[in-house]
Formats: sequence, structure tokens, C-alpha cells
Amino acid sequence: MHQKTFEIDYPKKPIKCILTHKDPRSTEQENTQPSLLFTHGAGGTLQSDAIVNFVDGFTSSSNQSILCFQGNMNLQSRVKMFKAVHDHHGKDEDAPRCLGGRSMGARAAITASAHNTNTSHLVLISYPLHTDKGDVRDAILLDIPAEVQVLFVSGDRDAMCEIERLDAARERMKGTTYRVVVSGADHGMNVKPKMGTRGVGVKVGEVVAEWLQLGFDDGGDGGREGIITWDEESEEAEWSGWTAGD
Repeated sequence: MHQKTFEIDYPKKPIKCILTHKDPRSTEQENTQPSLLFTHGAGGTLQSDAIVNFVDGFTSSSNQSILCFQGNMNLQSRVKMFKAVHDHHGKDEDAPRCLGGRSMGARAAITASAHNTNTSHLVLISYPLHTDKGDVRDAILLDIPAEVQVLFVSGDRDAMCEIERLDAARERMKGTTYRVVVSGADHGMNVKPKMGTRGVGVKVGEVVAEWLQLGFDDGGDGGREGIITWDEESEEAEWSGWTAGD
């Protein structure tokens, strides 16, 4: 795995970016077209375990590159940062087609995609569907255009995204959606035992990379749901593969 760190001009403070790829030649230039633009959650950083594990899995299992950028805790500011990073790598058909994020970063990716007419895929990890007060953040999901494919990755212990409520929202969305459940994971993608957190985080990255590749190739077996589990006996994360769901 090879990484290149650089900054993109932005008002007040430059945006820190890390471009990661398995092939060192693909990280030599900061304007290399990334397969996925991704950002962290509200309280996270590019060094957060959830981000590091995800990036390691994404790049280790494919020849795709991922660009992660550092943002602040303000949602609208994060959306503007998405636009700045996106435009830095081209505009219209030459720009990156896949946006994603974790938690608040996922919300920012959705909003940013509304301004990018070429967006084809959204990767939403630990999407915060509802708040502690019961407010539901499904309106922006329902506004996602039908031509955009959406992948949700959520833990079944995530207090901010009950799987049943997520499935109800998916049924109302316009386009094709996919769902990966991480067994035993909370909002931060932490599982027990602690060593399993690293394993499932890497596996999430692998599955997302596979999903993007299948989407671009128009392949796959038609399955739209799957489960990632930590097997304590083998001490490995296991992927069920894509299934048709219930």
C-alpha cells in the first residue's frame, strides 16, 4: 500500500488529503483520478481506526485508489470541502464519480452528490439515520436520484441506525440500494473482542471495493445484501457474499 499526502487550497485552512493505492505509480501525482472520495465522521480524523482499517481493506483487495480528506465538524462546511476536493480532480465527466463518508461524512457525501451531475455511486458507512430524540434523517436519502447506486454499511448494534428503520427507508428510495450489516458492530464499527474491530473494518473496505468494481463492470449476481461477521475461532472476519435478502 502506498500513500501520498497533500493539501488543496481552501478558504481559511487548506484541506489535508491522503491518496492511497496499492500501486506506487498511482500515488505519484496528487491529481490521480481516485476511485472513491471519502471523508470521516464529525469527531474523527484521517488517523481514526475506522478510517485506517477501511482504507487498508479497500486498497489491499483491488487496484482502485481512495482519496480521504480531513474536514471539520460543520456539515455545510464539509459539503463545500467535498466540492473543492471533487473539482480539484476535474469537472463534469472527468471528475470522480463515487463519493462516500462515515457518519456525518456520509451525510455530507449525499448533499455534495446533489451538486455533482456525474455521481454514480454513494458509499454510506454508519449513516446516522436517526437521533437520540427520534428525529429521522431520511429526507435526503429520498432525494437521491434513481441513477445513483447507494451502498449502506451499518453495524447491527448502531444506536443511530436501526437496521429495520434503514430497510424501511431503502424501500422508499428511488434507486437501487445495497446493504451490508456488520454483526456486533456499534456506530464506530467496534466489535468484541477488540482484535475483531480491525478485522471487520478491513473486510468492510474489501467489500466496498468489490461493490464498486462490480458496479462499474455492470456485473454481480443480483444480490443486494450481505453480512460481515467476526469468527472468534478462526480470528478472521467473514463475508457472506451478496444475497437477495429477505
